[in-house]
Amino acid sequence: MFVITRDVNGATETLKDSNSHLIKTFTDFSAADLLAKKLNTNTMPVMHWIVTKTGQK
Repeated sequence: MFVITRDVNGATETLKDSNSHLIKTFTDFSAADLLAKKLNTNTMPVMHWIVTKTGQK
């Protein structure tokens, strides 16, 4: 499982589903990476999103 995260002023922020308060998770790294790249096109470089592997299987 993968999530999209970023560091904001020393705190880790995790991307959530747009329709809920739940963390958006991905089973496929490629899908998560594609979304992170799309998000980063309109985000300041110091706040870029990255794909992180979770501890879940």
